[in-house]
Amino acid sequence: MKRVILFFAILFSTKSLFSQKDWKLSVQMWTFHKVSFLEAIDKAQQLGFKYIEAYPGQKVGEGFHGPFSYNLSQAERKKLRKLLKEKGIKILAYGVVDNGYYTKADLEKYFIFCRDMQIPTMTAEPEWEDLDWFNQLSEKYKVKVALHCHPKPTSHYWHPDSILKAMRGRINIGAWPDVAHWTRNGVNSVEGLKKMEGMLLGMHFKDVVRFDDVKTNDTLFGKGAANLPGVLKELKRQNFKGVISLEYEANEDNNMGDMRKNIEFYLSEIKKLK
Repeated sequence: MKRVILFFAILFSTKSLFSQKDWKLSVQMWTFHKVSFLEAIDKAQQLGFKYIEAYPGQKVGEGFHGPFSYNLSQAERKKLRKLLKEKGIKILAYGVVDNGYYTKADLEKYFIFCRDMQIPTMTAEPEWEDLDWFNQLSEKYKVKVALHCHPKPTSHYWHPDSILKAMRGRINIGAWPDVAHWTRNGVNSVEGLKKMEGMLLGMHFKDVVRFDDVKTNDTLFGKGAANLPGVLKELKRQNFKGVISLEYEANEDNNMGDMRKNIEFYLSEIKKLK
């Protein structure tokens, strides 16, 4: 009980830190993938979030058909926009859209869905041959594309250099790295961010137990090898303006207590930067 009281005392006494100018703090809804999108919204609100990153495939919940994706009807999209507005929740990003979700037949539908849901950024891992297509659709629908990085060897973008190569000459594509996956891949997260300077739209912010081990598990923020304090210091040095999307893939069935600890860590590190 004392920890819960302390958490909310910190949260409300440091509101300006939680929604720091130019840094929009979000939660990746995969953190709550064991429940529906609507239930996950309630959990995000309980933790004090105003911003979220949605992902394809999460069941929306009662009153809606199918997952949070382009299959939702126009009436359902309108209903969901109204509900989110009433709850004071904004979706800042949608993804990760990779070849497990999109095909050449339906990719444009994802961009239309983001436009309709007023989602400004799609996080994605396109096939190499589809990069120009993503870039063109981004321009057409005014939805930014940000490259994410899953662990090697399955991801094309596991190393910062591959992200840089993919962005080159494509003005509508930026970066949205996952610093924990970089750590899994044996990439120094701070050095990786330095390479992304000026091109970062956002990131997945989380921690893992071991460096250079693609099978290592998530852990509480600050307890692992991702050097999260160093990540935040580097963002400050870069004068970063974008989204920090917290994600946590441990203790999936009962993670609210852990998420409060993760937010406490984030707030304490932000306070040090002041």
